Amino acid sequence: MVSKRSVPSKPLSLSTYEVMFVALFAILAVLCAGLIAVSWLAIEGSEKDAVLGKNYEARGTLKITSGATYNPNLQDKLSVDFKVLAFDFQQMIDEIFQSSNLKNEYKNSRVLQFENGSVIVIFDLFFAQWVSNENVKEELIQGIEANKSSQLVNFHIDLNSIDITASLDNLPTVSPATTSGKLTTNSPLATPGNGSVECQPGSRPCADAMKCISNDLFCDGELNCPDGSDEDNKTCATACDGRFLLTGSAGSFEATSYPKLSKSSVVCQWIIRINQGLSIKLSFDSFNIYYMDTLNIYEGVGSNKILRASLSETNPGTIRIFSNEVTVTFLIESDESDFIGFHATYTVFNSRELNNYEKINCDFEDGFCFWIQDLNDDNDWERIQGNSFPPFTGPDFDHTFGNVSGYYISTPTGPGGRQERVKLLSLPLKPTLEPVCLSFWYCMYGENVYKLSINISSDQNMEKIIFQKEGNYGKNWNYGQVTINETVEFKVSFNAFKNKILSDIALDDIGLTHGICNASLHPEPTLVPTPPPELPTDCGGPFELWEPNTTFTSMNFPDNYPNQAFCVWNLNAQKGKNIQLHFQEFDLENIADVVEIRDGEEDDSSLLAVYTGPGPVKDVFSTTNRMTVLFITDNQLTKRGFKANFTTGYHLGIPEPCKEDSFQCKSGECIPLGSLCDGLPHCTDGSDEAHCVRLFNGTLKNSGLVQFRIQSVWHGACAENWTTQISNDVCQLLGLGTQNSSMPVFASTSGPFVKLNKASNGSLILTPSKQCLQDSLILLQCNHKPCGERMVAPEVSPKIAGGKDAEEGAWPWLAALYYNRQLLCGASLVSSNWLVSAAHCVYGRNLQPSKWKAILGLHMTSNLTSPQVVTRLVDQIVIHPQYNKRTKNNDIAMMHLEFKVNYTDYVQPICLPEESQVFPPGRICSIAGWGRVAYEGPTADILQDADVPLLSNEKCQQQMPEYNITENMVCAGYEKGGIDSCKGDSGGPLMCQENNRWLLAGVTSFGYQCALPNRPGVYARVPRFTEWIQSFLH
Repeated sequence: MVSKRSVPSKPLSLSTYEVMFVALFAILAVLCAGLIAVSWLAIEGSEKDAVLGKNYEARGTLKITSGATYNPNLQDKLSVDFKVLAFDFQQMIDEIFQSSNLKNEYKNSRVLQFENGSVIVIFDLFFAQWVSNENVKEELIQGIEANKSSQLVNFHIDLNSIDITASLDNLPTVSPATTSGKLTTNSPLATPGNGSVECQPGSRPCADAMKCISNDLFCDGELNCPDGSDEDNKTCATACDGRFLLTGSAGSFEATSYPKLSKSSVVCQWIIRINQGLSIKLSFDSFNIYYMDTLNIYEGVGSNKILRASLSETNPGTIRIFSNEVTVTFLIESDESDFIGFHATYTVFNSRELNNYEKINCDFEDGFCFWIQDLNDDNDWERIQGNSFPPFTGPDFDHTFGNVSGYYISTPTGPGGRQERVKLLSLPLKPTLEPVCLSFWYCMYGENVYKLSINISSDQNMEKIIFQKEGNYGKNWNYGQVTINETVEFKVSFNAFKNKILSDIALDDIGLTHGICNASLHPEPTLVPTPPPELPTDCGGPFELWEPNTTFTSMNFPDNYPNQAFCVWNLNAQKGKNIQLHFQEFDLENIADVVEIRDGEEDDSSLLAVYTGPGPVKDVFSTTNRMTVLFITDNQLTKRGFKANFTTGYHLGIPEPCKEDSFQCKSGECIPLGSLCDGLPHCTDGSDEAHCVRLFNGTLKNSGLVQFRIQSVWHGACAENWTTQISNDVCQLLGLGTQNSSMPVFASTSGPFVKLNKASNGSLILTPSKQCLQDSLILLQCNHKPCGERMVAPEVSPKIAGGKDAEEGAWPWLAALYYNRQLLCGASLVSSNWLVSAAHCVYGRNLQPSKWKAILGLHMTSNLTSPQVVTRLVDQIVIHPQYNKRTKNNDIAMMHLEFKVNYTDYVQPICLPEESQVFPPGRICSIAGWGRVAYEGPTADILQDADVPLLSNEKCQQQMPEYNITENMVCAGYEKGGIDSCKGDSGGPLMCQENNRWLLAGVTSFGYQCALPNRPGVYARVPRFTEWIQSFLH
């Protein structure tokens, strides 16, 4: 049939309505064109966002030069060595970025591989949004330089080795024609000049050559080219199995041949798309991929896709994605031929058909069931088989089977750098017409475990807590249940709050049953108590003891004393008397537990003795009518302790005075006056040769009138019979070099005087006299004793803590102190047979000096037999009498060598400063030692040295507020940290150069950790002790 309107016989006129309709249609067409243009511009403007996406992954490499040692076990990701080092490294990375400018973008990190070359680490960094590789690298370097991780006291990172690149997850997919990581198409590319568009780097033309789009927009599941060529199946087919777009209610994809590809760095990407309203279930029939390769599963496609799972090594079982579109990306970064890849299938399901019981019940044997990881929390639950890492937290096996074959879920087992909330969400649940019982098993084990809570939330009501536990409940599975009765649609969430370390929380066997919860057959768990100390550590003192109450014991004697004890007894006598302390029994843990005895009650009272280890020990005598006894123990072994008593009397322990023609040694014995100051020691303590001679009233420290002390009276030396040899002997007695000049001068005093002659054995004979021939005395100037000179001229290295190596022979006065064959401290050679070190080094180790060995001329601790090395035993230790271990004041000690050393290019003494010497703040001085290269890191094999600036005591006090910085201390270090003395450097020198000679300005004493910003090292200020040191030298 033919319509009449199809063959009109005459033109038709339009009615008014028809005109209006045509006009309206035209207006709508214009509006549509405008909307299309606006939408097109919006799409163009959002291309960058499409490239960036919502998640970003960066690949990093760096070298650990110290603090970790490479071994073959680090190639095995399942080995303890790998797990321990990966744990520490991830903690370092987490702490750095969580305190950086990227803390809001940073999510977590993952170690992929360790390689040889010191230790080279390959790792991934995950961010919530795109950040530039340059910015990531800059924040990482700044965090390392600022020591923003506690692990940096262990690790020293080569900053020049740090490299950050985009991970392959951020690269485009590849076609079968390439494995280079760049997308190719089967359509010819347009070339300039033939009417095609010219594309910028990082983008390419669509097949019609009319538009450029970013490389990342090809094969992403969204149409971006007008002709749809960016999602063409032939273009996007993967190199793994030749597939790309998967549709229908079931299908499969695989990468079982990927190890046979000719090159690594392959990206295979599949898009799964099913009918709206349905969800996708992924099942893995086989899964055996190399740990460096990653299978990422996203909910959705294009730039708005959301990462739901990142898989490697372990078969994930079943994964459910509650979306009709899924993106699967396989990142192949290895060419390992021993791994067969994976084979996966997908099916569809309708989550709206599930009942509440099906949505809740899960034993995690086949994935997470229908539970969802919350994208708004701080981290994700992990599905685990067997025990977790690190030890001392988490369960050993699952609850379902009670062995290592089963699965459970746990909070992230990595180190973490802050408190995290880890949330697991249910699907929306229908209102419960009758009560239901939610049951579950949980494990909360670890000394830092915080909290687990179960919450219910709905659109109508605020979130409420229905179950909560806090604390450590031991290494076992505990049963929990709670009745739920909700009248509106709701969700259930498990919220675990994780602390930094040793705080894992695990879940298993979540179930939902009809009716209210019955009384549990399982006992309510109890918190693991923190065991109290077996005994109080405070003795309750100080105790004031007077005769006849003169016996006292350590706590709990004769049974073992407690750990961490601090006890004080003040022993008292009548004025004019002194005290004798005797230990009837004595048995302490050696070195760690001590009895300290002081001559008085003040903190700066002279130190009389430090006793430790097994007895017996010598009696101790005070010089005053008061004595303080302190008992201090550490937190480990204990012994029986001690039983002591004291008596009082007059001149106890003090020898009878000598006759008028004799000299009384400090050690008590008497010697003839003729033996005093004759250049040979006759007193066992050498006190007959101490302070025997001085240069009086000279313009220089090394010049003046020669005077000798006889019976505490100074005598002027007569010029008669004076010889150059006598000048040299006197200069040597003064601890100086040879004679520079000598001349007779007129005596302006009336005496007393002394005449000098040389004996046949070479000693000096002193003869007191009432006058000198021609009233002439001797004016002597001595040369400075050679000291502080380096026979080689090395350059100073930049660091001790984490530092570089010193040149051999750089510091010839530096000694390494070994105690029982263990390197403990450093010391400085100040004469041929005396060392200066720190008192805290020898405190508790001073009773048997021969256990100490001093090694000079040492460069490498691994080469103690070098020809330059000189080894001496120590036969005497003197702690400064005012040393206080608690306040760290006067931290200096003298150590006498059993035999003198001969000076060589590698063994030389350092100069002592004058008592009046001032080392101003800002002056650059040097430190050296074999101590730890980082806090709690390894000790150095090769000697380390560094330059450090001196600080004022006022500034030091501000930066070390927990300590009392006294005038007996000097501080040095950089505000930014990074360079410092560290544990093992104690006792070593702080050295300042003046007039081409090196002076001992300080002795390494203490600090707060090592090389932290605004935390200088603290040293004993040597000029305050020069006179005390010199009293041992001549």
